[in-house]
Amino acid sequence: MQRSKTLFKSVFLEFLLVGLFCTLQNVFWLYLLTTILKFHYLVSTIILMITVNSLGFCLNKRYTFKTYKTRTIKSVFKELIKYHTVMLSSSLIVLGLMYVFVDIFRIWYIMSNLVISIGMSVYNFLIHKRWTFK
Repeated sequence: MQRSKTLFKSVFLEFLLVGLFCTLQNVFWLYLLTTILKFHYLVSTIILMITVNSLGFCLNKRYTFKTYKTRTIKSVFKELIKYHTVMLSSSLIVLGLMYVFVDIFRIWYIMSNLVISIGMSVYNFLIHKRWTFK
């Protein structure tokens, strides 16, 4: 029992580090697209969901869940479909919460995105660990 708790914590820590890296990418590109290039914040968020989620898949596959070994193209494709399915559900929640935080509560879009990202970390980890990369 103790071994699985330690493993869970280390895998979760690796997941959080990948997530932190992706979040920093997300914030940088969100700022650039929305503030500098004047995209609507929801359009920027959609663009980032596709690009940063793909980066997250590659990093989590290789470093967090270590499923890059002995996998066929079919199994990689299956993981990719599962990953993007989870991230789509997560992204829909993020879009809804971004709208509520920014347009209803008038919270700055960068702060909103950071708070929401932190809150979604546990959800994403559990689903990816139990379903995507099992």
